[in-house]
Amino acid sequence: MSINEEKMFILKMLEEGKITSEEAAKLIEALEGNEKSSAKEEPRQYKKASFQDEVSKMRERIHEWKKEFKASGKNNDFDRMVEDFASKAEKVGKNVAAATFGVVDKMIEFVGSYVDTNSFNVFGNFNVIEKSFEAAAVEGMDINIEGINGHILVKKHLDNKIVIRSRVRSPLNNADAILMFNETGNTVSLKINKTGNISVAHEVFLPAVKFKNIVFETTNGKIYVEDSISESFDCKTRNSHIDLMGVRSDIIKVNTKNAKIQVSYVIGKDIEINTNNSVIDIKHVKAQSLKAATLNGRISVENAQNYEGVSEMELALKTSNGGIKVNMNDMDNRGYKVKAHTTNGGVNLLIPNILYHNVNRPGPGVNFVEAESSGYEGYAEKVNISAETVNGYIEIVK
Repeated sequence: MSINEEKMFILKMLEEGKITSEEAAKLIEALEGNEKSSAKEEPRQYKKASFQDEVSKMRERIHEWKKEFKASGKNNDFDRMVEDFASKAEKVGKNVAAATFGVVDKMIEFVGSYVDTNSFNVFGNFNVIEKSFEAAAVEGMDINIEGINGHILVKKHLDNKIVIRSRVRSPLNNADAILMFNETGNTVSLKINKTGNISVAHEVFLPAVKFKNIVFETTNGKIYVEDSISESFDCKTRNSHIDLMGVRSDIIKVNTKNAKIQVSYVIGKDIEINTNNSVIDIKHVKAQSLKAATLNGRISVENAQNYEGVSEMELALKTSNGGIKVNMNDMDNRGYKVKAHTTNGGVNLLIPNILYHNVNRPGPGVNFVEAESSGYEGYAEKVNISAETVNGYIEIVK
């Protein structure tokens, strides 16, 4: 297939909605780069694989990996099984075609759905044991809840108490031997005191009380939290996604791996979001400092506002093999300062009255842009954005 035919193939995928215009531009740029470099080389005796061939072979590999993953569903070492799958995703993520089609995201979403629906048979035919716990809710208290190989779902209710409903699967057939509930002083905790081939999932109901510290931690299961209030909020899982909606806290830390993170209608002074091999999606947030980092995945931010009473907001966004898109939906009178750095991609700033201080290419395929709003120092509210990626485009829209 000729270069022109490959371009037509890319444009056809764009027309059919299989890829975005940003992805199409990235592919065409890569093809044109290959065309220029090959023109300088001596004619070769073999036919160079086309982009279409590359995509086809890559999809075949992924299909085989998925079959292997399903076949390993009875493997007791589920963590090792997922880590092996994720390491393959990381290698694929460095491929231009994989980055363009979001292949890593699709692979890891496949794993995440496998975990969340308990499609794997790690726990055999163990019976499900249900256990409930209750505690009075007092403002300023700490909450610490652990799960393992299961989800943690947190919702708001009208009762002035904390309610935890747990589901346990294990060969012990005894929830009391696995769960350790404590209500001492100003702390409510539910911990796991056994390891091995067990699954513990929780559904948690919280009242509209401002807690001091909230900590949720599990493995191989999603964390979903809505409408919580605290001074400090920390949630952590792995191999499954995190979804926060309506969380309000001074300090918010969100960590997973090999899965996506979604954050919406969240208010926090300092927000840190970290994952790998997947996407970070942030919508309708108020923050003083917002840091988001991933590998092999895109980052999107929509409608970020300054924290109440704070004049400056800092956004620090970093990824690789994926794009960064910031759409502020900004109707307010705020000043912008931007530093954007990308390799094998472009930078597009759609901000009125922006002044460019530095636009250069330090090396092949590298773009570095520094810019700020005209009269930046005179704005009452300011937004400072640092965006960095490799093999991806950066777009920031006011």
